[in-house]
Amino acid sequence: MKPVCPRCQSLAVYEMTDGTHDRLIDELLSPTAMIGLGISLCKTFKIHPVFGVITGTAIATLIEMAQSKNALPLLINKQYRCDECTHVFTAFN
Repeated sequence: MKPVCPRCQSLAVYEMTDGTHDRLIDELLSPTAMIGLGISLCKTFKIHPVFGVITGTAIATLIEMAQSKNALPLLINKQYRCDECTHVFTAFN
């Protein structure tokens, strides 16, 4: 169902996407970053780095599963912008 602008009731709306935020979060929570963090924490606490690799991989896998758009489809909020009145609004799915 296409959203309607709450201000002017126009159907000329489009979804706003900003991929820079998503890319930055994906980089910070990537498997490589999580494994590196696990290894450095293990070195700090004088634990064998293999435990850091295992823990980092497990955490990265859990994060990727939680970030899946199919995992929580009811909690995704989308922002739209109206072409008629340039009003920006959020539609809750």
